[in-house]
Amino acid sequence: MAKEARELEQAFLNSLSEETGASLREWMATLESAGLQKNNEIVKWLKGEQAFNHMQASMLAGIFLNGGEPVFHYPTLFKKLFTGKEKQRPLYDAIAAELQAALPSILFIPTKTYVSLEEERVFGCAKINKTNIRVGLDLGDEPFGEYVRKGVGLGAMPNITHMIELKDAAQIDDRLAACTRQAYQRAHGA
Repeated sequence: MAKEARELEQAFLNSLSEETGASLREWMATLESAGLQKNNEIVKWLKGEQAFNHMQASMLAGIFLNGGEPVFHYPTLFKKLFTGKEKQRPLYDAIAAELQAALPSILFIPTKTYVSLEEERVFGCAKINKTNIRVGLDLGDEPFGEYVRKGVGLGAMPNITHMIELKDAAQIDDRLAACTRQAYQRAHGA
């Protein structure tokens, strides 16, 4: 899902000059001179005054409010996810390495509030908090327990039902990889 949003944004940026006659830089200057600062007022203005459709207006407003940078620029999104939580980066890297070893095709797609775990379908997420990282997984009706608990505070889609809360790399073991493979198989029908 996050991957699709990035692809849509990139397609929009690739066609912006051709479709509108103005470059991204020119649109950023136009919006700056319009003096609009709120997403809804920018979208309304772009739709009413500039004949953008809703999706185009929303994308351009998002880019403008993101300092002129694409909203789905992965390095920027990763950096923002760890702002104020920098000490969690080694733990995240250890989790990602474990999951990549278990599922070589896994994609780690940053969003505004979490890292999406996906391939063709989303099957999990990693929510970075100041004191822990919660790995959320789509495990359906699997019972909750001490290690795999009910998914809360993940900010992800409703199909992410379970979570594993990790506070340090010593907690990463075969159970994490097994649960992640199970969620992958559930989502991909394998």
